[in-house]
Amino acid sequence: MLLESVIIAVLIGFFSGGSFNSLISTNFKRLELLFLGALLQIFAFWSVKFSLGWSSHWIIPLAHSLSYLFLMGFTWTNRAFRGFRLVTLGIALNSAVIILNGGLMPVDPTFVPESSRQLLETGTGTHGILTEATRLGFLADIFYANIPIFGKQLFSLGDVLIDLSMVVFIVKQMRRPTAYNAVKEGDTHVKSGIFKP
Repeated sequence: MLLESVIIAVLIGFFSGGSFNSLISTNFKRLELLFLGALLQIFAFWSVKFSLGWSSHWIIPLAHSLSYLFLMGFTWTNRAFRGFRLVTLGIALNSAVIILNGGLMPVDPTFVPESSRQLLETGTGTHGILTEATRLGFLADIFYANIPIFGKQLFSLGDVLIDLSMVVFIVKQMRRPTAYNAVKEGDTHVKSGIFKP
């Protein structure tokens, strides 16, 4: 759901007078942690997508678990930004249920088709089936929503915290003043003063 939340947040930022330049000029710390986490997520996803030989091996669950630890390190380092403390908490909740279940995020089979359910039961890739033996099952992907345009979504409590907090962060950052905007506003004031009768 994160991508959908980011898109919605950017639209809210635009319509509330924010600037995309203000967002991309954000001065983050330890960006390498974000890149490492993202690379591991991409590696795990495409390994499963292309059915590579190691997709059912321990490498994918390990990469999946490590990705969350790197991402949590990044958000905690940047916790001074509005919303990032809750983002860190959301990642921590997801990390806990994933690590305690062998590197797999448990998924409630109620909301998935039979073909997907069979794959989940094998524990291949980054997700597994939610069972009575699942640890911290209440933190798994147990929530379901059919969102217009974006379609059917399964998500966890951690995802909810991450998505809502990222919306707050993005909208706030887009609406913050930047040096460029300040100069533009200053020029406007000067010009209006010059031409004022």
